[in-house]
Amino acid sequence: MNCRVPQSCYIGKLPTEILSNIFLLAAHGTPSDLAESLPSVTMMPHVLATVNLHWRTVALCNHNLWSSLVIDLQKVICNQSGDGLTPLTTMITRSGQSSMDIIIRAQQGPTSGTEEMIKKDFTKTMSRYADCMPLIFNLLFHEMYRWRSLEIISDTWMPIHSALQVLNERRMEGPGALRLESIRLKRTNDYLSRFWLFCPRIMKMVEGTVFGALIGAASQDISAQSPPLPKLRNIALYGVHLNWANFLHHTLGATPSLSSPVSHCIQSLELSHHSGEVRPTSDEFSAILEACPRLQNLVLRRSGPQGGFSRQVSLPLLQQLYYGYFSFGDDVGTFNGFHAPNLIKLSLEGQNLSGTTYYSPTQDDGEDDKADSILKHCASHLPFPKLQELSLYNVNAPVKTFTLFIATIPMLSHLVLHRTSNALPALLPIPKSLAGGAGMPCPALKSIQIFPESQKNKLIVTLKERSTRASRISEWRYEEMLEGTIFTLEDGEA
Repeated sequence: MNCRVPQSCYIGKLPTEILSNIFLLAAHGTPSDLAESLPSVTMMPHVLATVNLHWRTVALCNHNLWSSLVIDLQKVICNQSGDGLTPLTTMITRSGQSSMDIIIRAQQGPTSGTEEMIKKDFTKTMSRYADCMPLIFNLLFHEMYRWRSLEIISDTWMPIHSALQVLNERRMEGPGALRLESIRLKRTNDYLSRFWLFCPRIMKMVEGTVFGALIGAASQDISAQSPPLPKLRNIALYGVHLNWANFLHHTLGATPSLSSPVSHCIQSLELSHHSGEVRPTSDEFSAILEACPRLQNLVLRRSGPQGGFSRQVSLPLLQQLYYGYFSFGDDVGTFNGFHAPNLIKLSLEGQNLSGTTYYSPTQDDGEDDKADSILKHCASHLPFPKLQELSLYNVNAPVKTFTLFIATIPMLSHLVLHRTSNALPALLPIPKSLAGGAGMPCPALKSIQIFPESQKNKLIVTLKERSTRASRISEWRYEEMLEGTIFTLEDGEA
């Protein structure tokens, strides 16, 4: 294992700085690849350090190489007879003073029902995962000042509940997570957001100060002039709810008695798959968004307030909005509640996208009252005058409604239609006698992506009709997608 690399090998002649960067790319890829390359992140640094003495020296001197801590609780439990935390402590030591990205995985397998229905052996494992959380965090808290991101993924609520109990307990010492940029908590059982009542009910509430352990020593007062986590930019709560008023004050740093927000940090916020009874109220949600005036990306998927906003909220920097609606909640009230004049990208997700096993081939031609009301509202109120990219996932409304909506977004350049068949006819040229001389919906359109393949013929018809009125030649090509084939229209100059 310690043999020298032959001098004729080009990699053996590389400067240490370049070889070190190659190691980082081999282990981590890009930051966006981190979640998809967990095995590589975990094992690659150790593999690189065992090739030969030169590589080991370079690897050990590159502290960033060891700074992504992926903690798989299943492996920790399996190795508990020995020292299941040895790899973690090794990574912490070798990461030096570099900022750390932490991912804790408490997953055993997919779930598709209420947690009371899960088998006993599964529940026993989840309980063991929950028992591991205090031990893991007590080890990580010593390096909290170096945390850059924290992500916890679990199949069920029990490990998340245990982690929140630890994270919500104020600490008596330490500076807090002053480098923390991202918090992502995810419970992967989307099925539970279909119900109004939260499950499991016995663990619905988590006491304490939301993320109080990250704020720092208990003796430090939260400043009214700056947020408690000054570098926090991204928050994603997927199937995980909090005490929203507590979150607003202690995490975002907003003071309820003041009308003006004090937190200017958050740029990306996601609230997804929350049961009805644990969603924020209209007042709480309005206040949360008011505390994030620099918000650029907002994801609301089966979440948000039941009754829309309690007051108008302005988000002048918002560029991307992903909205997934479901069976309960005032969706039109939500769209009517905030002002986003600079929105560039809008994504709408219908009721059945997450539950693809419930999809029927005939469903493409169906209609949805929620989709119809949302699109009509957008068509009549024009809330997004600068919209350029539109993605519709399982959004089923009448062709007439799509025609009204499409006509109000002349700057649209990119369109994605996923199981949304009735939108294609809305792109057909309008007779000049009816259009007042306009004739062509979305004249700036450059690309269309569609799924499934059964929509191919409708796309071809649309392209042919548009080509008779357009001054540009349209071409389409195929792209592969995880779920099937996408057909893409691209406009090229004539």
